[in-house]
Amino acid sequence: MPDEDIFRPLKIELDPGEVKFSAPAQKHALKRHPNDVPLIVPHLSQILSAPTYLGDDHRNPGKIEIVGRISGVAGAALVALTVKKDETDGYYHVCSSYFITQSELDKKRDKGILKIVKPRTRT
Repeated sequence: MPDEDIFRPLKIELDPGEVKFSAPAQKHALKRHPNDVPLIVPHLSQILSAPTYLGDDHRNPGKIEIVGRISGVAGAALVALTVKKDETDGYYHVCSSYFITQSELDKKRDKGILKIVKPRTRT
């Protein structure tokens, strides 16, 4: 979980932790986005650890959007993620994943929902 990257643009403080994409959440995502999920899952770790954009549209309380690019795929992969660790298992949870078009990305960015993630400088 890129807790430092999330804090800078979104001002949401998160405890460091691991992320889980549970079988029920994958089933839900596959039902809603059957063509997207199989393309996103192999890149999920990369998207979560080095996102291009982060967002909070405030329409889904307790969740944020992590957006990344996948080489060779048009648009961008959006991963919806909880911002509180599950009290039962201690993980942050992926709620859904799907592609958004460049137009949708631009609209979210123009509205201030998505913020660009500036790479960290490591010492």
